[in-house]
Amino acid sequence: MSSISQIQQIELSALKQILKIADKNGIRIFLRGGSVMGAVKYGGFVPWDDDMDIAMYREDYEKFIKIFSKEWSEDFWMASYRNGDAIHAYFPRILVKESFRREMKLPQNNHLGFSIIDVLPIDRAPSSRIGRWFYKVHIGILRALGAVWTLDIKDTVMIHSPRKQKIIRFIKNLGVQKFYTQNQVYERLDKIYTAREGQKKAWSGTITGSLFDKELFPKAVFGNGVYLQFEDIRVLVPAEFDSYLKQLYGENYANEEPNNKKSHLKSKRIG
Repeated sequence: MSSISQIQQIELSALKQILKIADKNGIRIFLRGGSVMGAVKYGGFVPWDDDMDIAMYREDYEKFIKIFSKEWSEDFWMASYRNGDAIHAYFPRILVKESFRREMKLPQNNHLGFSIIDVLPIDRAPSSRIGRWFYKVHIGILRALGAVWTLDIKDTVMIHSPRKQKIIRFIKNLGVQKFYTQNQVYERLDKIYTAREGQKKAWSGTITGSLFDKELFPKAVFGNGVYLQFEDIRVLVPAEFDSYLKQLYGENYANEEPNNKKSHLKSKRIG
């Protein structure tokens, strides 16, 4: 059985390869979510975390997908619905190639093999409170419609909470998925996410992530980012990372540990 430490070192290797290629192509990559927590609180990985999260502004995100859809590593590859991969997620994921996974005796955490890094776009959102409310309702409905197609996929990574999964299953039982495909939902989300590109006053964030509208912030929070130490490299995190982490994980994130320690591996979940 692979250790968390071994998995983290493989993720770090993948991140280093990604950052090297991204830097050559002028792509700015931020850490996101729990990976930001790791950089700020631990100077590296959160001790129990077995995946990573990265994010980039939409223009860089589109460049990233084009570049990493091609062969770029002996050990890793990127799965995306845009390439016809059965990923059942709007955003791409970096996976370990199957030959390398078996060589390293790594587990599987979904039907495609072993997913290690989620890749999310940082998109603009309305600057007004009422505008953001309509924005998140619209996106929430579409995300629920898309997730209907994921419910019965064996061993996929489901990012929705148990409460939301109950709502999604109710929608599935209505049979509405007969009238659309999952990729059509993702294409519609693309249009909504990209509609505000270039708006200077807009908020920004990774609303397509697991914490949904909690991941929307005033533009200055992400800003141009700042570099922090992460294991043996320096990585970009949101410029106002303290505000970012307090909104996502609470005012006492620096002094408390969560009761439920997230893991994509069933055998390693704590709490």
